[in-house]
Amino acid sequence: MDFSEIGVSGYCYQLPPSGGKLRVKSEDFYVEEQFDRLEKREDGNVLVLKLKAKNWEHNRLIRFVARSNHVSPKRIYFSGTKDRRSVKVQYLSIPGVKYREFSLNDVEILEHFYLDSPLAVGTHSRNHFVIKVSNSDENTLISNCRVVGEGGIVPNFYGPQRFGPVRPVTHMVGREIVKGNYWEAVRKFVGYPGEDRFADIRREYYDNPDPAEGLKNFPQALDLEREVMQYLLTHPDDYSGAIKVLPGNLVSMFVHAYQGYMFNRILSKRLEISKSLIIGDIYRNDDEFIKVNSMNIERINSLFNRGVGSPTGLVVGYDNAPAEGKMGEIEEDILHQEGISPVNFKLPFGLGSKGERRDLFLRFENIHCSDSTVEFCLPPGGYATSVLREIMRTEEMTNY
Repeated sequence: MDFSEIGVSGYCYQLPPSGGKLRVKSEDFYVEEQFDRLEKREDGNVLVLKLKAKNWEHNRLIRFVARSNHVSPKRIYFSGTKDRRSVKVQYLSIPGVKYREFSLNDVEILEHFYLDSPLAVGTHSRNHFVIKVSNSDENTLISNCRVVGEGGIVPNFYGPQRFGPVRPVTHMVGREIVKGNYWEAVRKFVGYPGEDRFADIRREYYDNPDPAEGLKNFPQALDLEREVMQYLLTHPDDYSGAIKVLPGNLVSMFVHAYQGYMFNRILSKRLEISKSLIIGDIYRNDDEFIKVNSMNIERINSLFNRGVGSPTGLVVGYDNAPAEGKMGEIEEDILHQEGISPVNFKLPFGLGSKGERRDLFLRFENIHCSDSTVEFCLPPGGYATSVLREIMRTEEMTNY
């Protein structure tokens, strides 16, 4: 499966491919959340766990940490989600509990302390990455890394981890939820085949979505899929209820992935037209959004060239509107092709999304490459694969 599956095409720079593959071992992909300041309190009511976890999917880790602390997964708060195939250092917070020792395979508790309030999504300052690239042309990798570092930006695509690199299905499920097609959402979640060892049994369900047969074939490892099918055995035809069986943050992830897919398509089209500022852009400078016109484009372009701010693209929701000019035409055209209106995102079950505008270009810090290892920092919400794809020029998603 290549990047077109998730709406991604185009680059910032004209570079030769270095090739390569990430995550030959989980240890090859290290990511650590970093906070500039956390107000630790001896008498705080919120326990914070700094964990080092290897090869743990985010929702599974949350569920096991919750179980170990005798709380609902809904009481686990965090600042960011991290890739499963990695070694990750991240912080989880749990209001109203005291620290107790617990043990999980490949999880180390590096530190615990207390805060007055739980962590919120995006409150960490940056993510620090150290990533080994295997089987690349090392000289080309280093040269490309230097060019990208001097350029200072890459396209701010949502990366494969948003969608599932082996089975990029989350946005497909999200599309059906947004359109109200819950039967098809369940069929895709449970049965859409990927490129893993479960492809055949998924395909059987996809072709014949019978929960009784599916439960005979699906292993215990696919616990969420089994929960959905078990629900359908006792509640036939209640497909919206079957979706509600899933963890709320996972269902939200489906909707967000679909928004990310449309953003990727918008950004891909924009790269064909211009990698610079154009009239009609909506430009973000810190918390200020500026409409770019003929009177201010030179001033704003100067900001962009100095590394301040970025033009933005539409992350569609029920309370935001497309840009104007050529950028607005791109955004409207993608919505038309998807058969989607902003009002579709007024969803039940607390899944509605107002939408936002996301930077078209991602800025990174302290990029360095040596011995086939690339190291850099990104702000929350930025994807390391966006940086590595620009350097490696490998279109097969399973390489990331």
